[in-house]
Amino acid sequence: MYETITDLSASMELLDISQLDELTKQLEEKIKSDPKDLRSLLMLGNGYYLRGKINAAIETFKLATQVNPRLPYAFYYLGVSYYRQAHLNNAEAMLKRVIELAPNFLMAHYWLGITYWHKGSYRQAREAFETMLSENAESLIAHYHAALSCIEEQAFDCALTHLQALAAVVQDDSRVQLYLGKVLQRLNRIDEAIKAYKRGLELNPNDFQIKEALKYLTEVEEP
Repeated sequence: MYETITDLSASMELLDISQLDELTKQLEEKIKSDPKDLRSLLMLGNGYYLRGKINAAIETFKLATQVNPRLPYAFYYLGVSYYRQAHLNNAEAMLKRVIELAPNFLMAHYWLGITYWHKGSYRQAREAFETMLSENAESLIAHYHAALSCIEEQAFDCALTHLQALAAVVQDDSRVQLYLGKVLQRLNRIDEAIKAYKRGLELNPNDFQIKEALKYLTEVEEP
Protein backbone atom coordinates (compact mmCIF):
# COMPACT_ATOMS: atom_id res chain seq x y z
CA MET A 1 0.00 0.00 0.00
CA TYR A 2 2.74 2.46 1.00
CA GLU A 3 4.86 1.81 -2.09
CA THR A 4 1.82 2.15 -4.33
CA ILE A 5 0.94 5.54 -2.83
CA THR A 6 4.53 6.73 -3.10
CA ASP A 7 4.75 5.62 -6.73
CA LEU A 8 1.51 7.41 -7.57
CA SER A 9 2.70 10.63 -5.95
CA ALA A 10 6.03 10.47 -7.76
CA SER A 11 4.25 9.89 -11.07
CA MET A 12 2.14 13.02 -10.53
CA GLU A 13 5.30 15.11 -10.29
CA LEU A 14 6.13 14.11 -13.87
CA LEU A 15 2.90 15.52 -15.29
CA ASP A 16 2.83 18.90 -17.03
CA ILE A 17 0.45 21.56 -15.70
CA SER A 18 -2.41 20.81 -18.09
CA GLN A 19 -2.21 17.08 -17.34
CA LEU A 20 -2.10 17.75 -13.61
CA ASP A 21 -5.13 20.04 -13.83
CA GLU A 22 -7.08 17.43 -15.80
CA LEU A 23 -6.18 14.69 -13.32
CA THR A 24 -7.16 16.94 -10.42
CA LYS A 25 -10.59 17.54 -11.96
CA GLN A 26 -11.08 13.79 -12.44
CA LEU A 27 -10.09 13.14 -8.84
CA GLU A 28 -12.45 15.81 -7.55
CA GLU A 29 -15.32 14.10 -9.38
CA LYS A 30 -14.27 10.73 -8.04
CA ILE A 31 -14.23 12.02 -4.46
CA LYS A 32 -17.72 13.45 -4.91
CA SER A 33 -19.00 9.98 -5.75
CA ASP A 34 -16.88 8.21 -3.13
CA PRO A 35 -15.69 10.54 -0.32
CA LYS A 36 -13.80 7.69 1.38
CA ASP A 37 -11.68 6.69 -1.61
CA LEU A 38 -8.35 6.92 0.22
CA ARG A 39 -6.07 6.59 -2.78
CA SER A 40 -7.95 9.31 -4.66
CA LEU A 41 -7.86 11.59 -1.60
CA LEU A 42 -4.10 11.24 -1.33
CA MET A 43 -3.60 11.82 -5.03
CA LEU A 44 -5.93 14.82 -5.02
CA GLY A 45 -4.10 16.30 -2.04
CA ASN A 46 -0.83 15.91 -3.89
CA GLY A 47 -2.34 17.48 -6.97
CA TYR A 48 -3.36 20.53 -4.95
CA TYR A 49 0.05 20.62 -3.28
CA LEU A 50 1.92 20.53 -6.58
CA ARG A 51 -0.21 23.41 -7.89
CA GLY A 52 0.51 25.48 -4.80
CA LYS A 53 -3.03 25.17 -3.43
CA ILE A 54 -1.79 24.30 0.02
CA ASN A 55 -4.98 25.08 1.96
CA ALA A 56 -6.93 22.75 -0.32
CA ALA A 57 -4.20 20.14 0.10
CA ILE A 58 -4.44 20.41 3.90
CA GLU A 59 -8.22 19.93 3.89
CA THR A 60 -7.92 16.95 1.56
CA PHE A 61 -5.18 15.25 3.58
CA LYS A 62 -7.21 15.84 6.75
CA LEU A 63 -10.04 13.89 5.14
CA ALA A 64 -7.58 11.09 4.34
CA THR A 65 -6.48 10.87 7.99
CA GLN A 66 -10.11 10.54 8.99
CA VAL A 67 -10.66 7.71 6.52
CA ASN A 68 -7.62 5.84 7.85
CA PRO A 69 -6.26 7.22 11.15
CA ARG A 70 -3.36 4.76 11.05
CA LEU A 71 -1.93 5.52 7.63
CA PRO A 72 1.46 7.26 8.08
CA TYR A 73 1.53 8.73 4.60
CA ALA A 74 -1.67 10.70 5.13
CA PHE A 75 -0.25 12.35 8.26
CA TYR A 76 3.10 12.86 6.52
CA TYR A 77 1.61 14.78 3.61
CA LEU A 78 -0.56 16.74 6.02
CA GLY A 79 2.45 17.63 8.16
CA VAL A 80 4.52 18.82 5.21
CA SER A 81 1.58 20.87 3.94
CA TYR A 82 1.17 22.50 7.35
CA TYR A 83 4.88 23.31 7.29
CA ARG A 84 4.52 24.95 3.88
CA GLN A 85 1.85 27.23 5.32
CA ALA A 86 4.07 28.01 8.34
CA HIS A 87 1.63 26.30 10.72
CA LEU A 88 4.60 24.89 12.60
CA ASN A 89 2.82 23.55 15.69
CA ASN A 90 0.39 21.63 13.51
CA ALA A 91 3.25 20.38 11.35
CA GLU A 92 5.10 19.16 14.43
CA ALA A 93 2.05 17.33 15.74
CA MET A 94 1.33 15.58 12.43
CA LEU A 95 4.95 14.55 11.84
CA LYS A 96 5.20 13.18 15.38
CA ARG A 97 2.09 11.15 14.62
CA VAL A 98 3.82 9.72 11.55
CA ILE A 99 6.76 8.63 13.67
CA GLU A 100 4.45 7.04 16.24
CA LEU A 101 2.90 4.97 13.46
CA ALA A 102 6.12 4.30 11.51
CA PRO A 103 9.31 5.02 13.53
CA ASN A 104 11.57 4.27 10.55
CA PHE A 105 9.85 6.75 8.22
CA LEU A 106 13.06 8.73 7.67
CA MET A 107 11.62 11.66 5.73
CA ALA A 108 9.22 12.30 8.60
CA HIS A 109 12.25 12.74 10.86
CA TYR A 110 13.76 15.08 8.27
CA TRP A 111 10.71 17.35 8.03
CA LEU A 112 10.26 17.25 11.79
CA GLY A 113 13.85 18.47 12.10
CA ILE A 114 13.20 21.25 9.59
CA THR A 115 10.05 22.22 11.51
CA TYR A 116 11.94 22.34 14.81
CA TRP A 117 14.67 24.41 13.14
CA HIS A 118 12.20 27.06 12.04
CA LYS A 119 10.66 27.07 15.51
CA GLY A 120 14.09 27.79 16.98
CA SER A 121 14.11 24.43 18.80
CA TYR A 122 17.63 23.57 17.75
CA ARG A 123 18.28 20.70 20.16
CA GLN A 124 15.15 18.89 19.00
CA ALA A 125 16.08 19.64 15.39
CA ARG A 126 19.52 18.13 15.89
CA GLU A 127 17.99 15.03 17.50
CA ALA A 128 15.62 14.57 14.57
CA PHE A 129 18.40 14.82 12.00
CA GLU A 130 20.68 12.53 13.99
CA THR A 131 17.87 9.98 14.29
CA MET A 132 17.65 10.06 10.52
CA LEU A 133 21.42 9.58 10.31
CA SER A 134 21.28 6.59 12.66
CA GLU A 135 19.31 4.80 9.94
CA ASN A 136 21.07 6.38 6.96
CA ALA A 137 24.56 7.65 7.81
CA GLU A 138 25.08 8.74 4.20
CA SER A 139 22.30 11.34 4.19
CA LEU A 140 24.20 14.50 3.28
CA ILE A 141 21.25 16.82 3.82
CA ALA A 142 20.80 15.43 7.33
CA HIS A 143 24.49 16.04 8.11
CA TYR A 144 24.15 19.60 6.79
CA HIS A 145 21.12 20.51 8.87
CA ALA A 146 22.44 18.67 11.92
CA ALA A 147 25.61 20.77 11.67
CA LEU A 148 23.62 24.01 11.48
CA SER A 149 21.59 22.93 14.50
CA CYS A 150 24.77 22.20 16.45
CA ILE A 151 26.17 25.62 15.52
CA GLU A 152 23.04 27.31 16.85
CA GLU A 153 23.48 25.37 20.08
CA GLN A 154 27.16 26.35 20.11
CA ALA A 155 27.98 22.64 20.19
CA PHE A 156 30.97 23.09 17.92
CA ASP A 157 32.52 19.63 18.32
CA CYS A 158 29.21 18.15 17.19
CA ALA A 159 29.03 20.57 14.27
CA LEU A 160 32.57 19.69 13.24
CA THR A 161 31.77 15.98 13.12
CA HIS A 162 28.85 16.56 10.77
CA LEU A 163 30.70 19.08 8.58
CA GLN A 164 33.73 16.82 8.21
CA ALA A 165 31.48 13.94 7.16
CA LEU A 166 29.85 16.27 4.65
CA ALA A 167 33.09 17.76 3.33
CA ALA A 168 34.55 14.30 2.77
CA VAL A 169 31.85 13.66 0.17
CA VAL A 170 30.82 17.12 -1.04
CA GLN A 171 34.10 18.64 -2.13
CA ASP A 172 32.80 21.39 -4.40
CA ASP A 173 30.53 23.37 -2.07
CA SER A 174 31.98 26.65 -0.81
CA ARG A 175 29.25 27.00 1.84
CA VAL A 176 30.36 23.79 3.50
CA GLN A 177 33.89 25.18 3.64
CA LEU A 178 32.58 28.45 5.09
CA TYR A 179 30.77 26.69 7.94
CA LEU A 180 33.71 24.35 8.44
CA GLY A 181 36.04 27.33 8.75
CA LYS A 182 33.74 29.09 11.20
CA VAL A 183 33.49 26.03 13.42
CA LEU A 184 37.25 25.41 13.35
CA GLN A 185 37.76 29.06 14.21
CA ARG A 186 35.44 28.78 17.22
CA LEU A 187 37.42 25.72 18.32
CA ASN A 188 40.60 27.81 18.05
CA ARG A 189 42.00 25.60 15.29
CA ILE A 190 43.06 28.63 13.33
CA ASP A 191 45.40 27.05 10.77
CA GLU A 192 42.71 24.55 9.79
CA ALA A 193 40.11 27.32 9.63
CA ILE A 194 42.32 29.31 7.26
CA LYS A 195 42.77 26.24 5.10
CA ALA A 196 38.99 25.73 4.92
CA TYR A 197 38.39 29.36 3.99
CA LYS A 198 41.06 29.22 1.29
CA ARG A 199 39.48 26.08 -0.11
CA GLY A 200 36.13 27.85 -0.13
CA LEU A 201 37.58 30.73 -2.13
CA GLU A 202 39.09 28.31 -4.62
CA LEU A 203 35.56 27.03 -5.20
CA ASN A 204 33.91 30.46 -5.20
CA PRO A 205 36.35 33.39 -5.48
CA ASN A 206 33.50 35.91 -5.15
CA ASP A 207 32.12 34.68 -1.83
CA PHE A 208 32.14 37.85 0.28
CA GLN A 209 31.58 36.06 3.60
CA ILE A 210 34.56 33.76 3.09
CA LYS A 211 36.73 36.67 1.99
CA GLU A 212 35.88 38.60 5.15
CA ALA A 213 36.39 35.58 7.40
CA LEU A 214 39.78 34.85 5.87
CA LYS A 215 40.78 38.51 6.03
CA TYR A 216 39.94 38.60 9.74
CA LEU A 217 42.33 35.71 10.43
CA THR A 218 45.17 36.60 8.09
CA GLU A 219 45.35 40.37 7.84
CA VAL A 220 46.40 41.17 11.39
CA GLU A 221 47.11 44.83 12.03
CA GLU A 222 50.51 45.85 13.30
CA PRO A 223 50.50 46.76 17.01
